[in-house]
Amino acid sequence: MIRDNWDSKKYWVGLNMVLGVGKTLCHRLVKVFGSPKDVFQASRKELMGVERVGEKVARHILDFDLERSVQREYQLIERRGVRILTLDDPQYPSLLKSIYDPPPVIYYKGTLPSERFVPLAVVGTRKATNYGRMVAEKLCTSLSEMGFCLISGMARGIDTIAHKAALNLGNPTVAVFGCGLEYTYPPESGSLRRQIEEQGTLISEFPMSTKPDRNNFPARNRVISGLSHGTLVVEAGEKSGALITAHFALEQGREVFAVPGNIYSSESRGTHALIKMGAKLTDSPEAVVEELSDSILELLKERKNRVLESISLNPKEEHLMSLMSVQEQHIDRVIENSYLSPAEVSATLVTLELKGMIRQTDGKMFVMSPSDVY
Repeated sequence: MIRDNWDSKKYWVGLNMVLGVGKTLCHRLVKVFGSPKDVFQASRKELMGVERVGEKVARHILDFDLERSVQREYQLIERRGVRILTLDDPQYPSLLKSIYDPPPVIYYKGTLPSERFVPLAVVGTRKATNYGRMVAEKLCTSLSEMGFCLISGMARGIDTIAHKAALNLGNPTVAVFGCGLEYTYPPESGSLRRQIEEQGTLISEFPMSTKPDRNNFPARNRVISGLSHGTLVVEAGEKSGALITAHFALEQGREVFAVPGNIYSSESRGTHALIKMGAKLTDSPEAVVEELSDSILELLKERKNRVLESISLNPKEEHLMSLMSVQEQHIDRVIENSYLSPAEVSATLVTLELKGMIRQTDGKMFVMSPSDVY
């Protein structure tokens, strides 16, 4: 970690490490005293005058060895190449900052996603069915192509599929940990972690040496939804952690999307329950885009324009692209509308398909590729 503003950050880091001081109490203490530094300089009487601060918590704050504890933390941070953001950092993600209880401190490794990408959470069961894996891969690939930055928890199953779909396209993805960045969880995900570090971002609100305790994961899920404009649930059982993420998204005023599944599969019960509650039934990437605000649509359109500018099209290709849409069209209809010969249309469609502008489906049907839809 570069020693940027470390003296001011150490008080945030320290307060985040004090036993018994959770996120809500941390915010309350900073609000009362003005800054984390002032919290550590407060007297026992002053601390106990704060709501929900009893004798035990006050003693934990007063006895906390700030310099030694933070120095050990700094050594771990530096060894792992991690950086830190606190609530008063201008780089702190604005979406996350706007939730009820944003993490006072964010540890991250990698590169924070560009604002040109639209953050979208994708979560689901660890025990994905063949159907769930297929749907997750196709939807996530299309959404990443469109300009969404996929955010998930690097868990087995749907989370891993979402991350890999973005990585395979060379696009960013964010993995939010339920432990400190000193650990890799699940343990077999070391290779995936390294890929995300190089191409995306690892994020945790927990101090470096925090173990992957099961009680940490609901808090992790709140960060996943908090970083995102919406949460897409692909498959989830009745008591899936993915449902916790979806409920956090609803509380945070974010969109929730759910993929319908096999009515006889236990891994579809959670998503079907969400749909019954009002989540957007999602059977295509367009179903996600339809629910987004005009400002987000504008970001996606800007990305499309950048993609188009990077691809050179001749007049015939531009003409046929103007006839393409998100609805499948038979080649005969394209020929009829283009006023070109069948041979010219066939050759041009092949070229556009090679350039990734369109794709062919069954029965000589053609449709715009997802990255060119908006």
